[in-house]
Amino acid sequence: MNAVSKNSNKPPLLAIILAMGFRPLFLLAGLWSVLSIAIWLSFLTGNLDWELFIAPTWWHGHEMLFGFVGAAAAGFMLTAAPIWSKSPPLSGKPLLNIVVAWIVGRLAIWLSPFIPPLLVAILDLGFWFLFLRASAPTLWNTGNPVHRIFPTLLALVMVGNVLVHLESVGWTDDTAQRGIYLGIDAIIFFLVVVGGHIMPMFTRETLNKEGADLQFPLYPSLEIAGAVTMTGVLVGNLIDYQHPVTGIMFIVAAVVQLVRFSNWHIFKTFSDPMLWSLHGGFSWLILGLFLSGLARLTDLLAISTALHALTVGAMGFFTLGIMSRISLIHTGHPVVANRRMTMAFFVIFLAATIRILPELPLPVDGWLVAGLLWMAAFATFIHVFYKKLLNPRIDGEPG
Repeated sequence: MNAVSKNSNKPPLLAIILAMGFRPLFLLAGLWSVLSIAIWLSFLTGNLDWELFIAPTWWHGHEMLFGFVGAAAAGFMLTAAPIWSKSPPLSGKPLLNIVVAWIVGRLAIWLSPFIPPLLVAILDLGFWFLFLRASAPTLWNTGNPVHRIFPTLLALVMVGNVLVHLESVGWTDDTAQRGIYLGIDAIIFFLVVVGGHIMPMFTRETLNKEGADLQFPLYPSLEIAGAVTMTGVLVGNLIDYQHPVTGIMFIVAAVVQLVRFSNWHIFKTFSDPMLWSLHGGFSWLILGLFLSGLARLTDLLAISTALHALTVGAMGFFTLGIMSRISLIHTGHPVVANRRMTMAFFVIFLAATIRILPELPLPVDGWLVAGLLWMAAFATFIHVFYKKLLNPRIDGEPG
């Protein structure tokens, strides 16, 4: 009787999915991270031949950045911003419009051989327009000036997407690469700010419950230095991504973030995968910044190798960690990683490591191994969380 009553009171599936932004957008981010890499590996191995609006290499960068990371960032912001501003979360039809726009964008890109380039651009950019229109006012009015940098950085990601499409339409000759670099730099800047905002808080809350009495000093001068150096990276990369001065800016930014990171007690987090996954992602961010500078100042490694430290390492690791944590918190579950998610965190670390190392004595190419490991990590996320994302909170609270 109770089971029947409980089942009859369950909201419709669409209402559950559209209760908060993290539910549909984290699910789509996870699915697309697996599918898009599968497509990319098919291109690289010669098993797929498909004319796209840009070269397959740039399609890969575009879809991982503006598709996968875009969905994850939107899911995070549409969930966190209402909490910060103490306002109702975006839900229902307005959220559905954003989700549909994201799906339409992916379809438009894939079907670009049959659609005019300008229409592809409009359909793809629709998601970013709707997302920013929904989130920017909320982020601007939280009462915390730091939150205002988020819509600014996300708008820069959209500008990067515009630059890609300007070249595909034929209105510019050499803006696709700059657009993707701008988008990557803006997301890394975004992670720098998000990391400083949530990682000390999550670490303090978790470890202090276990009896620790940790302090997380905030040094305004260090925060300002972080913002200034990341701005230098962004501007330098946009003007001349190969210039030695740009390389120096990357190195300085890495040093500033390392000093900042040293205050967050990383060595006390190793017993909790939900914590060290975030710290691991930020460690890759610092390493990626350093390697990006090294690649521009020496011949020790290629810029593309350093780039994958930032994308596979920082973005992949951090995104997997934050999507897992947010999904647990807002579905009412304890913030504890099970064995499968703990293994997924190790797997994404291994994927990033293999992707940036020189040629290894493996029976297959390292990039193929790294790609398969990436797919395994995010497939695990989907397997662990899809039921949680498609069902009401277990504590009966809204969301």
